[in-house]
Amino acid sequence: MVSHVGYKDNQEHLTAKDHAFAGAVSGFLTRGFLQPLDVLKIRFQLQVESTLRRGGGLYHGVIQSAVVIVRSEGLTALWKGHVPAQALSICFGVAQFWSYAVLTKTANEHGIGERYSIHGVCGALAGTCGTLASFPCDIVRTRLIAQGTPKRYNGMVDAWRKLLHQEGILSLWRGLVPTLAMTAPYTGLTFYFYNAFFILASKSFGDGGEVPWLSSSAVSGVASGVCAKVCIYPLDVLKKRIQIRGFEEARRQFGKCI
Repeated sequence: MVSHVGYKDNQEHLTAKDHAFAGAVSGFLTRGFLQPLDVLKIRFQLQVESTLRRGGGLYHGVIQSAVVIVRSEGLTALWKGHVPAQALSICFGVAQFWSYAVLTKTANEHGIGERYSIHGVCGALAGTCGTLASFPCDIVRTRLIAQGTPKRYNGMVDAWRKLLHQEGILSLWRGLVPTLAMTAPYTGLTFYFYNAFFILASKSFGDGGEVPWLSSSAVSGVASGVCAKVCIYPLDVLKKRIQIRGFEEARRQFGKCI
């Protein structure tokens, strides 16, 4: 039987530390492969002009945007902010999976039972814990990805130092309110959809929940992530805009066609 995420009465239990380790490793690997897409996403989010070809913006398509970045900033620009992004993923993954395991176990021990609403509530609380643990890394990641040339920050530590010196300690928490407003429903919806899709996929793939080249867990993870992200994406755009307040000159370097 394939394991769900979180605590289940009818399966061999992993400890909260096991879930935390799994969250850290999965976050690390995912970030390494998908960082170029994250760079493109943030550039699109910070571009005020339309992303249509005739909209006046510098970026108007995934392939076109990647080519523009590589030509003007070099291939490594697609991995801008990778170190703080990895720190973000690991911190968020550890805090989220650990707290989700603890919360679901507590809920089951108190007889609340196996209900989708429990997974949603526990997921929302776990996402909040992950956000609070990793948010300063998110600020630095956004700033490093947003900057063009010449560079204002020379790395994660330099960015933290300059933010604290020039903008104060509160700058490391800029955009926290819309982030929490986004994270709680996002993680809640993710875990809710995951458990719903897992049951459906397990029934579709047979008793073991597997086919030779695919697993119900993988299908459920992809489907739940897509559904949850579509629901909360406008808040993610708002968060990125707030995070670069005081740093708008970087956006202007890539926001318009030259």
